[in-house]
Amino acid sequence: MKAIKIGLSTLLFCLSLNANAQNHNNLQKRIQAMSKEKLPEKNINSMGRIIKDFKLDTIKNAEDIDVLKGQVALSFVKIGRLSECYAYINEMKNKFNQTSFLNMATYMLIKDKKWNEASVMAKKTVALYESYKDDPSSRPVSFPLKDWNRFMKMAAAPYYETYAEVLHMQGDDNQALLYQEKAMKDREMEELMQSSIELYAVLLEANGQVDKAYEMLLKMASLGKASINMSNQLKKLTIKKLGEAQAVILLDSIQANISNKYKAELSKKMIDNVNAPDFSLMDLNGKRISLTDLSGKIVVLDFWATWCAPCIASMPAMKKISEKHPEVVFLFIATQESGSAADTRIRTYVKKNKFPLNVLIDPADGKNPKVFAVANSYKVKGIPAKMIIDRGGKLRFATEGYASDAELMNELEAMIAITKAQ
Repeated sequence: MKAIKIGLSTLLFCLSLNANAQNHNNLQKRIQAMSKEKLPEKNINSMGRIIKDFKLDTIKNAEDIDVLKGQVALSFVKIGRLSECYAYINEMKNKFNQTSFLNMATYMLIKDKKWNEASVMAKKTVALYESYKDDPSSRPVSFPLKDWNRFMKMAAAPYYETYAEVLHMQGDDNQALLYQEKAMKDREMEELMQSSIELYAVLLEANGQVDKAYEMLLKMASLGKASINMSNQLKKLTIKKLGEAQAVILLDSIQANISNKYKAELSKKMIDNVNAPDFSLMDLNGKRISLTDLSGKIVVLDFWATWCAPCIASMPAMKKISEKHPEVVFLFIATQESGSAADTRIRTYVKKNKFPLNVLIDPADGKNPKVFAVANSYKVKGIPAKMIIDRGGKLRFATEGYASDAELMNELEAMIAITKAQ
């Protein structure tokens, strides 16, 4: 669901900006700066200056001005002044823009666990969307007509699902299921986010539709796409259905099939005869760790950063697989942390989020703050990045990115198994 929300907010920037490319870039930078501002009053001033500097017309540039007002509205959410947030959203010319920013504001409230406020806002979002979804005059002028109907169907998913999520957290699983099914209408299971399927399975079980939840979870597990939460729910339901002994046999058989498929595919991608670059880094306790100290052990390196959302999203899966393999050394290398007090920022983040991990710090180069020695030596182009090193110090696998915890765990399980066999 988060990815859909981010996609909608990104699209808002693309809907407007009818000027030349340079003005487009400059305006987008100014708007992005507003999104980082915590004080609404500063954003109100920024909005006025931007309108003046770019000579934005209230009619010709209505979409641009809507986005500016949306950013002001979101800054009011950050400090809990929701009446002002609603006021600025109500000033927007286009209802499509209103629902997009209402949904983003709701998501901010969900992150802060302000369920009552989130419920009110999510309900307003859904009601507004349903009031204009069949009205062609709601289409932004810069949005091609041929894409409008398709996008409106896609836009319904995060609006309905956000409301379903809030209703679930408030204990109203009956209504939550109704809105979750609206969010999933006319969409194939394969194209849904894992979080959507997780929520749907929980709501089905809560509403007594246990068999439907079980069949869906079993299908996801058979495809190797069951998340941690889905796997836990499937295990519980399978034990109830078959008993513990038979449940273990069934689930182990499914996982064995998935593991064999992953091993067959990943064996083709194994790196041959490349020495893993050595390193010597400090951990958060001031202890120096080097790769040579770990000779004879399989080592998994996870390059991450506090600002990297996919890195953070992958941490629960990394924690689970590291606990499953105590014989493997997992090192979490915090890298690409630029700016002052990077060490403090990393320490604070790890402590706040209670990471029971072996965190090392890859410091920026003293001469070039954009270069981080260990990430550079492993040719890391994007994070999160995982490196698997065998007992002899050879680099066997290198991957980048994060799609889902199911994919990550299946990949790492297969990579570790293949590396052990060397």
